[in-house]
Amino acid sequence: MRGKAELRRHSALGLELAPDLAFTEEALSSAPGGYALLYRRENGNRVLDVVELDSAGRAARVRAYYEQAQR
Repeated sequence: MRGKAELRRHSALGLELAPDLAFTEEALSSAPGGYALLYRRENGNRVLDVVELDSAGRAARVRAYYEQAQR
């Protein structure tokens, strides 16, 4: 995704597909160039989001790793 408009469309679709979406944070690890957030979704699946930041501190790249296939 690139830009706020694409992010908004992606988020809207995600909420439409999972109206009961909820997250429980399990761990947050940070580094000068980004952070990793481990959380559990409402469906029980654990997810690790790895975020790389640009020089302005904005997300430049986000990767999501799922413990189980998404349902």
